[in-house]
Amino acid sequence: MISNSLRNEYTKIAYYYYKAGMTQEEIAKKMSMSRQKVNRVLKKCLEDGIVKITIEGYPCEGIEMEVKLESLLGLNRVIIVAAPEKEVLGNASAAYLEGIIKNNDIIGFSGGKALSYIVDRLKPVEAKNLSVTQLVGILNTDGEYGSSDYIVRKASDKLHAKPHFIYAPMMLNSTLLRDSLLKEEFYTDVFDAMKACTIAMVLIGDMNHISSLVETKFISAEELEDLKNKCTVGEVCTHFYDIDGNLITNTINDRVLSIDIDSYKNIPLRVGIGKGKESVQSIIGAAKSRLINVLITDFETADVLSKTI
Repeated sequence: MISNSLRNEYTKIAYYYYKAGMTQEEIAKKMSMSRQKVNRVLKKCLEDGIVKITIEGYPCEGIEMEVKLESLLGLNRVIIVAAPEKEVLGNASAAYLEGIIKNNDIIGFSGGKALSYIVDRLKPVEAKNLSVTQLVGILNTDGEYGSSDYIVRKASDKLHAKPHFIYAPMMLNSTLLRDSLLKEEFYTDVFDAMKACTIAMVLIGDMNHISSLVETKFISAEELEDLKNKCTVGEVCTHFYDIDGNLITNTINDRVLSIDIDSYKNIPLRVGIGKGKESVQSIIGAAKSRLINVLITDFETADVLSKTI
């Protein structure tokens, strides 16, 4: 029998093939798997009764919403979970990540408690020679739950992967300090790992998240006001953007310690985690800017998204 963690994925593959009319090759590309695996999954769907005359299993309205948003947002894949609770989103995101990891993958993580919930729920995978790396410096206290170094350390333990750490704040006091750190040989390893990433797991930060950076004194009130004046709706790995996907420059860009925008966009799979009505605009902007090509969200947020775009 197909396990519960795989049932959603198998049902969606069946939907693509039997209802959406996609070829096995098209499905393989969309789902980041081999055509042979797609073929095996379709056979398994028939054997286990997911495919009869109609598609059963994961509710069809959920899959239809996923397909609709993939088209509206121009994303490779959308995954919708039934409820917004962190445990539900964490379990679904962890199962998705486990299913796409291949030998020699380098997985990069931003920060955020949502990503901590995900790595806490990861199970060991068969893939070998894995690495995990921070994509941004440390936002909170070193090792704190939700901090990028905590996430990488936990993912390294769960996946038996080599970790790469930055060991420096995400935002520094000056451009001079940032540039001097980038020249240090000590940081060569982690920045090389960033540039070689094959999967990025990132939090889609909305304006509430960005505003909270003032309270922690990572950005100034003046910098926040400048971002608002430029119609900023969100950020991914400290890259700010408006709802049309235009990247926004700010003095913050000159003093952040994170993956550069070109290296980030070269990562083949850029998986964004976003939920809540307040995140709708930031999700739209992230998709339009191509900062994500996979979205994991909940049904309520997806419903608002479909009515907003």
